[in-house]
Amino acid sequence: MNKWVSFFAPYFPDPPSGEDFVNQCESLTPLAANYKAKIMMHQTQRLVSIGDDLPRLRPNRESLQLLFLMICVEHISKLHDNFIGEGQSKKYVKRFFDNFISQSNKEKLGTTFIDKTALLMTALGFEKVVDLLYAVRCDVVHEGKYWGFSFHDGHTPMVNLDPDVSVHLTFLELRDIIVKGCINAIKDKLKS
Repeated sequence: MNKWVSFFAPYFPDPPSGEDFVNQCESLTPLAANYKAKIMMHQTQRLVSIGDDLPRLRPNRESLQLLFLMICVEHISKLHDNFIGEGQSKKYVKRFFDNFISQSNKEKLGTTFIDKTALLMTALGFEKVVDLLYAVRCDVVHEGKYWGFSFHDGHTPMVNLDPDVSVHLTFLELRDIIVKGCINAIKDKLKS
């Protein structure tokens, strides 16, 4: 229980709220109609934590960390939708971002990735950022390309060449946006 509580508690207004969330999920049995909420909670912690651990193995390879966030996003979206089968990764990644990310975080994502190819260097916008994140995921999965994409380092925006964007968002900020989205999906599944 401690690993679940310590992972999720920072996303709640107070420690008891985080504990209540975990307890509500943990109390579900396989016979419960909303049992998948428990699996979603476990998988969120597991997949995001793998991404957290990667810098010890491959420092400065944020594309690898992003891969595990995107695996989490896809998996949570498929579990929420009771999807059985293979494929449709992009559809479910988009579904997650559309349905479970708050409007303020959608705006944050849309304004923190700057298109360097545009004459006036404009923000990509939410939908294009989701496409970009998915494309980086695909580069890692299908091409083995786990270098070359970086997030803001906390001091300076990161200039990337492929895709040609300047990123004004840290990896930890993206991580938090995704974990909050996972919590929204889990809470929604708890209601069913």
